[in-house]
Amino acid sequence: MHKTRITIVGGGTAGHLHPLIAVGIELQLEAVKKGAPIEVSYIGTPGDYAVDLIKNGVKVKKIAGSRIRRYVDIENLFEGPKLIFGFFQSLWHLFWIMPDVVFSKGGTGALAPIIAARFYRIPVVIHESDAVPSLNGRLVARLAKHIFASFEEVIPLFKPKDRKKCEIVGTPIRQTLLSDIPDKESAKETLGFDPHKRLILILGGSQGSQRINNLILAGLPELLSHNIQILHQTGANLFSDVADVLGGHFNSIEEMRKAGYEVVDFLKGDMKVAYSAADLIISRAGSSIFEFAAFGKPSILIPLPEAAQNHQLMNARSYEAAGACVLMEEKDISVPAFIEKVTETIESPSIMERLSSSAKAFAKPQAASKIAIKLLELANG
Repeated sequence: MHKTRITIVGGGTAGHLHPLIAVGIELQLEAVKKGAPIEVSYIGTPGDYAVDLIKNGVKVKKIAGSRIRRYVDIENLFEGPKLIFGFFQSLWHLFWIMPDVVFSKGGTGALAPIIAARFYRIPVVIHESDAVPSLNGRLVARLAKHIFASFEEVIPLFKPKDRKKCEIVGTPIRQTLLSDIPDKESAKETLGFDPHKRLILILGGSQGSQRINNLILAGLPELLSHNIQILHQTGANLFSDVADVLGGHFNSIEEMRKAGYEVVDFLKGDMKVAYSAADLIISRAGSSIFEFAAFGKPSILIPLPEAAQNHQLMNARSYEAAGACVLMEEKDISVPAFIEKVTETIESPSIMERLSSSAKAFAKPQAASKIAIKLLELANG
């Protein structure tokens, strides 16, 4: 029996790697259902997520990552050579794998393998996570046989001939994240919080957010005085900065925890429990929006300003239009306004219920499965 070979490509951040892992897992599950052999491989820049890919049955091949910037930066001088080097690395890996189809999630490890795949005339399928297509997404759309997207708003922003290839599915979510979900009270206890008090989960993406961290630290005494607990993910690179400031708020870790505040650098292995425990999430507006929605969690989104074509702002506006979040733009935020909005939201049962209900309606938890089925159809068609 013919063994189906599918290569997933991309990399850079958790927002790129988590969806790829989700699709990789679903490909193998769908193949098992059909009783067909499959080999899923990865080419890109996996960073710390190489272990997760391998653990989930995906063979990993690393290449040099490259990034196309829209602005003037000295780093741009090195991106061309890195792209060329990554292209030849991809050619080499794809020659030995020779997959039936290549699926890209974008990011620093995506462009070179896509170009190499087209060199071999291997069909390419891409996924666009944001409400505004990235520069990389626009460039490779013409090379793609099919385009998956998370937001309806992105379709008119592609060229007319590429719009016909688009299919809205949401962002792929790992099914392990959505299975065996603990109840809210048990999850709070697991994390060391009072199960009867409201809990706010603070996220700034895998890299963390200096601005959100500063808002939380400045408003911490006031927020805790409202009988609110806080689980604060700072981002690995920003943890020490936050820890330094916390020394002025608390005399010890025990005092901090007794007050209902916990700080961590990154919640890599505990996201299911953290989502389950949270009453309200405060976050940037990347692809994790679809995880918040899948858990039906109310959220306050503070988009990263001036990101690529303001894609996070567009994501947040789409989510807000669905009634699923409260949107706050950085340029309009002061500490008092932030505290007022947070307390107003979490202390209003009607607001929280509306946000939760709208989030659940927005969710698209079957994205990974839909993508896997399409990839298998293309691979075997």
